[in-house]
Amino acid sequence: MRGWNTSRSLRLRVAAAAVFMLPAGFALRGLAQHIETSTFNSSPLRPKEDPKAVARGKKAYEANCQSCHAADLRGGPGPSILRSQGALTDKNGENITAIIQGQDKMFPNHKYAISNDDSAAVAAFIRSNLALIGSQGRAPGDGTQKLNVVVGNAEHGKQYFEAKCASCHSAEGDLKGYAKKVSDPKTMQAAWLRGNHLGVPQPTIKVTVTQTGAKPVEGTLIHVDDFLVTLQLPDGSVKTIRRNGDIPKVVVKDPLEAHRNLWPVLADNDIHDITAYLVTLK
Repeated sequence: MRGWNTSRSLRLRVAAAAVFMLPAGFALRGLAQHIETSTFNSSPLRPKEDPKAVARGKKAYEANCQSCHAADLRGGPGPSILRSQGALTDKNGENITAIIQGQDKMFPNHKYAISNDDSAAVAAFIRSNLALIGSQGRAPGDGTQKLNVVVGNAEHGKQYFEAKCASCHSAEGDLKGYAKKVSDPKTMQAAWLRGNHLGVPQPTIKVTVTQTGAKPVEGTLIHVDDFLVTLQLPDGSVKTIRRNGDIPKVVVKDPLEAHRNLWPVLADNDIHDITAYLVTLK
């Protein structure tokens, strides 16, 4: 048995060596082709739905569900169905119908005055859309559709903006005419989420370094980690100071910190509503 294992180990090492001896471009092309064609990590295909049930469900969905969950199921005032575990695991309406009829414990008040047959048809319509979800969580479709991110409530977005953002931004100040400067809502949403307001001057990050027995040194932060802090001084020169724990004292003043603090608490509805409000700033 030991001899077999030794021989097998030798064969594996020889095979591995052969792979590494291949030209890099050949190996990478082969890997890329394998990734593109591999079905190892693919979900099983959903069975096709009855077209008549889907058509009936589409009408019922538009009449009863679309105002909350959007035409593409991505959510508006209500949550995204594309990320609903109940919808994603539904096979024959057992989850979706229960939610529609208010029989699901997670959604006890979620009840529409539609028949069981219409509920089943809505479930079929939803499943038919989920079957079209693209790779990496793309919305249903073949990838050619233009994604509409303006699905929120602009008035709610204005209220959120005034409560959370007005201390730094103003619709009549730095964001005046913002929707003209950034006309693509998708680009706009991505920009404000990361604190990069396109068309608006970017604030600089300031830092103050105080060494023992020396005057504080102030400048524009270039880099900071547990070991070094690098800053540009007012005269344009660059200075790097070694750090050892809390010595020297480093105080960073980042105007975008408020944006980063929002990320953990921003709900989907907040993001949709703020974007809907920002596109009105013309």
